[in-house]
Amino acid sequence: MKTAQRIGFFKFIVGTLLGILLVLIPFNFSNGMDTILFHYLKLFIEDYKIIIQYLLVICVSLSALLSLYALINKKSVLHQKRLCKKLFVTTPFYVVNRFFGAFISILCLFKIGPAFIISPDTGVAMLDLATQLSILVPMMLLFQTFILEFGAMEFLGELVGFIVKPLFKVSEICAVNIISAWVGPGNAAILGTQELFEKGYFTVKEAAVIGSQFATSSIGWVVLVSSVLGLMDHFGLIFLGITLIGVILGIISVRIPPIRNYPNTYVDGTTESSISTPKNGSKLQTAYTNSANRANSISLKNFTSKIDNMSFYVFWLTPIIIFWGAGALMISIYTPILSWVSLPIEMILNLAGVPDASVTASAIMAGFADNYLPVILGKGLPSIESKAIIAMMSILQLIFMSEIATLLKSCKLVDKFRDIIIIFLERTFISLPFVILFVKLFIS
Repeated sequence: MKTAQRIGFFKFIVGTLLGILLVLIPFNFSNGMDTILFHYLKLFIEDYKIIIQYLLVICVSLSALLSLYALINKKSVLHQKRLCKKLFVTTPFYVVNRFFGAFISILCLFKIGPAFIISPDTGVAMLDLATQLSILVPMMLLFQTFILEFGAMEFLGELVGFIVKPLFKVSEICAVNIISAWVGPGNAAILGTQELFEKGYFTVKEAAVIGSQFATSSIGWVVLVSSVLGLMDHFGLIFLGITLIGVILGIISVRIPPIRNYPNTYVDGTTESSISTPKNGSKLQTAYTNSANRANSISLKNFTSKIDNMSFYVFWLTPIIIFWGAGALMISIYTPILSWVSLPIEMILNLAGVPDASVTASAIMAGFADNYLPVILGKGLPSIESKAIIAMMSILQLIFMSEIATLLKSCKLVDKFRDIIIIFLERTFISLPFVILFVKLFIS
């Protein structure tokens, strides 16, 4: 038994370190800082972008057509095959979403139609983003297996779980998912959290907490935002500020509605987890034993099972992301709604003496449409202080319609769309004073 545990612990160390090395740690490449996995995937996307884009538009169009067929023909083969049912059987609302997503994709691919749809700042921007994410997210889901399923959940859950339990009112086993969601891509974190929720690891409330409070846009995205805004000299401080304020946000948000009201029940409706984590002596011994046992249970199926969520992202979520993202960008750029809704933020910024308060406020509130839109709106500002506030807020808001909000609702981690709006507003108004104070003390 001890030999088997030693082998299992070796598997845990090697598998987890490989995942961290490939997925989480940014390195300095010729084109800037990035993780190993993302760097080489982005080179692949850059080389084959046109082919990938055509294939993506075909997938999005098939998603719309097959979901319509499944809606009309309730006895079709799509209702009988498990994966087909998951991908294509849906409600009329989402069928319409898919058709709009496919329509926008086709117009942007062939550069036909109204300028407000095929503009590089709206539909084309979303198609380009979706093209990149259609490769990055599925591969992230696959390689995240090394981090999440080789025993790290059990090991960290036992050693540092006692910290997350009182702070965020979640069980110890959530610790590694919280860390992974914070430093890795939020979209992959949400899909991974949904999968683990369905396996019985998390309660409804815990899944909602991880998805809505910690699924940020990854270290790589923070690097990208800092680079575009000319803030790389302050990257370390910006990431530190985001992390500290993110912890404060999490502590507050789990104690107020709507997250506070989510039930602590598992996928089967019970209040007791079916996943056992036996205690074996000290915390370190227990962590060692449980992680070794988990690593010993790893098989090829742990990787092949990700095909479901990889396919789900491309066929189910991509057309919806394109539709909602492009629509949100159109509203932000071509209507005065953004300047209206940003007035309360502008008042706070003026009171704090932040330069260019009007543009900064609009950029902050634009984050609800897409988390890159604040960067687009703020990169021309002369003030380092304003740009640092925009950079930090664009990450801390976390909820944006072009992806995370859609994922949270589609994956049913957040119950109602109203809750998504409330969480976005809570995160915006709670974090803003902390961000302003941090920037004025350490960056400006």
